[in-house]
This record gives sequence, structure tokens and C-alpha cells, in this order.
Amino acid sequence: MSLRFITVFLAGLLMPLSFAPINWGPVSVLALAFLFYQWQQGNARQAWWLGWVFGTAMFLGGVYWVYVSMHDFGYIPVFFAALLTLLFALFLGLFPAVVGWLSLRYFHVGKGLQLWLVFPLIWVLFEWIRSWLFTGFPWLNIGVSQVGWPLMGYAPLFGEYGMSWLVALTASAIVFCLDTVMAKRILTVVLLGLCWLAGGLLNEVEWTEAQGEPFEVALVQADVDQEKKWNPDFREEIISSYLEQTQPYWGVDVIIWPETAISAFYDHVPDIVDGLEQRARQFGSDMLVGIPSRDIESGDYYNSILSLGEERGLYHKRHLVPFGEFIPFQAWISDVLDFMGLPMSGFSRGSAQQSPLMAGGYLAGLTVCYEIIFNSEVIQSLPEAHYLVNVSNNTWFGDSSMPHQQLQMAQLRARETERYVLSATNNGVSAVVDSRGVILSVSPRGQKHVLREKVQARSGATPYVYWGNYLVLTFIAIGILWLLFSHNRPNKSFS
Repeated sequence: MSLRFITVFLAGLLMPLSFAPINWGPVSVLALAFLFYQWQQGNARQAWWLGWVFGTAMFLGGVYWVYVSMHDFGYIPVFFAALLTLLFALFLGLFPAVVGWLSLRYFHVGKGLQLWLVFPLIWVLFEWIRSWLFTGFPWLNIGVSQVGWPLMGYAPLFGEYGMSWLVALTASAIVFCLDTVMAKRILTVVLLGLCWLAGGLLNEVEWTEAQGEPFEVALVQADVDQEKKWNPDFREEIISSYLEQTQPYWGVDVIIWPETAISAFYDHVPDIVDGLEQRARQFGSDMLVGIPSRDIESGDYYNSILSLGEERGLYHKRHLVPFGEFIPFQAWISDVLDFMGLPMSGFSRGSAQQSPLMAGGYLAGLTVCYEIIFNSEVIQSLPEAHYLVNVSNNTWFGDSSMPHQQLQMAQLRARETERYVLSATNNGVSAVVDSRGVILSVSPRGQKHVLREKVQARSGATPYVYWGNYLVLTFIAIGILWLLFSHNRPNKSFS
């Protein structure tokens, strides 16, 4: 393997350092600039292989935790778990590979305006495609790496993909500066500085308004062992543990139990549900509780959130985890392919149109675990919802970076929507994130803990809530069309 491929592999392997829990945002800019530079020096064939090497390394370093889930909790032997993880990274690495190939095959990437446009436009286009293709996996989108950095100020305007474009644009600008005259270098640095400065200033802008007085929430983290969670013999013990932790917090406006905190169907445990509702009403609290539910007539069952107190309601998870909560192509693939061994496999999708649920006197926009990473789905409850709630069970991923990465994406959802996000998990990381995307309080990992925090409901909508991803996608479409019709000649060098 040539030194060129080795250095590109190392650059990809460093890319996850820009994400949580390290969160060195500038690393993504530098790593991407190095990849763009290498692409610019070669042809379409070379760009394909360099992109694949870079992408595979990036996802190996960033989503290695799928191995933890398969081996530690799915009991897959080390070799096969490692092989499946590698295959997953190789598949995800195809997206940067296609970006590099398309950029050099169909566009002339010179040293001027096209260098500034081609790589960033195609990169963000394929991030967006990855967010829905085969149900979607928008993990390690480079916009997320800028949580806590100046470019986060653009989130309420353009969302995650707009931030990704700005990261990629900065990377292209760095490559441009390597081979141009001093006057253009200075101008580029000034323009980039203004762009990043504007992001910092935009962080001070409020697009929504406070609604009413702050209210109190309590997020209960019970740290239930995964081996016990789905065993009926331990159900009473688990519920007792939740009740014991909750006892000092009755009277708090909203009490939240995490995903499938009650590990039995809603209609199987009416005594438990009625008892919780009675106690909540007695003390003037509302509850949001993770619980499986089912439609008795159709036989479908759902990963749900139950609201109790002021009113009873159910939210059904809409975006399910492939092989975890449902088996893709189940008519053709045997259930044996449920290699993760999750007891939840077979859930049905909830309706795409579900209203927020009332809790604490305000409407809560709800998501379960994985759903928080899809920004276009989170905003579907807005602007009606006054705050956002995500319940998760991240025990499957052990003491890995996965819960921290998910929380980082929750921070970005908070900034895009200017809504508080309450993230309640089984064993961490539980957190309360304010409407600016700042973590106000966080639970220790792998411990029983209750977060008590004040939350401010908000009304109104950010520009991103109104536009969604359509503005960025329109910009990408116009940019690509302009490039295609601006005297480009395909580069026939991939044969």
C-alpha cells in the first residue's frame, strides 16, 4: 500500500476525534482538507479508492461500537462480530468513495470557483442520501462535529446539512490557499474568518420566545442490567427500583422514565400503569414512561412513550433500527439474521403524523432513541411542541462513545429548533440541553441517578423549522446544475 493511501487512512481514522466525546471540531476541517487535496491531485479512479479508504477508516473509528453491541450483548463470536463491523464500515465508506469519483468524473475541479463548489456540494448531497437510503444512517455527518464551535450559529438557519456544507467549504478553501497567489490567500482567509465570526454572532440571536414560567423535570436513570431487563422474573424488582428513585421527586412537574422502562406490554400491566397515574395525579406530576404497546386487533406492537397525569396518551416510535427493532426484507430473510439478539425485534412503525403529548402543562415533541439523529423527523412536531423529549436505552453499547455521540446530535437538534431537549436514558448519558444546545446537567455513566432541572418552554419557530432541509437541497441542486452546464467536460479516466 502506498504512503498516499496510508496517510489518507490515518486522516479518516482521526476524523472521529472531532465528534463526542473528544469534540475537537477543527479536526474534521483539516482531515477533509487533506482528503480534498489528495483528490485534486489524481483522477476519478484514484479518488474512488482514496475516498473509500478514508470513509472506511472514519466509520471504523466512529461507529466501532456496533461491535460492542454484537459481541458483548448479542453474543456473536469475536471473529464474526469484528467481520460484520468491518463490512459495515466498508459499506459506509462507499459514500465518500462515490463523492470523490463523481466529483472528478463529471466535474472539472480546477483551482478556482469550481474547487470551492464541487467537493462541498457533492459531499453534502451524499450525506443527505445516507440519511434515508436503506432507512438511513446519518451518523458522523460533519456538521455535527461543530457542536460547541462557531459554525453552530448557522444551525437555526440551515440545519445540520448547512453546517456540513460550511465545514466542507472551509476545507476546500484551505486546499485553494495551498496553490494560489498571496493576495487570494489573504482574501480567502478574511472571507473564512468573517464566515466563522458570523456563526459566533448568530449564536447570540434568538429566533423563538419563552413560553410561560420555567417548570421542573426529573429524569430517572435506573441503570438496569440488560440481562435482567427483559426477564419477567425481575420485572417487579425493576419497577420497585424506579419507584424508589422517583419517590423523592413526586410533585416535580414532569417525571421521565427511559425507553422500555416498563418491559411489558402496556395492556399486560394495567395495575402498574393505573398505580403510576394515580400517584402522579395525587402529587400533581405528569409522567412520560417508555413502554412497549400493541394493537390487539392488528397484532402490531410498538416501542412507545406513555404520558400519564394530566392526560393519558401514547406515542409510537416511527423510525426503527434495522435488525434491532425490525428485520429488513423479512419475507426473504430468515429470523436467524437477527444477529443482535434483541428481544424488541419485530416492532411496527408508528404513524408519521403523531401529535405532541401534554406533560407539565406544555406540549412535548417525542422521540425514542435512534430517532433523535434525524433532524427532518424531529421538526415534524414543531412549532406546536414547546420542548423535546428523547428516551433511550443505550445499554447495548457498553461504555463506548455511542451515547456521547447521540447526545451531541441531541444538542444540535436543540440548536436547530431552539427547544430544550430532555434525554432520559437507562444507564447514561442522561442530560438536559437548553435551547442554545448547551448541556445544563448530565448524569454519570453506568450509575443510578436522577437529574432534576428547570426547563423553559418555548414557542415560535426557527427558519430551519420552517424550511427543513429543502433550502440546502435547493442550493445543492442549483449549484450542481450550474456546474454541469458551465462548460464541464467529463473526465473519462475511470476505465
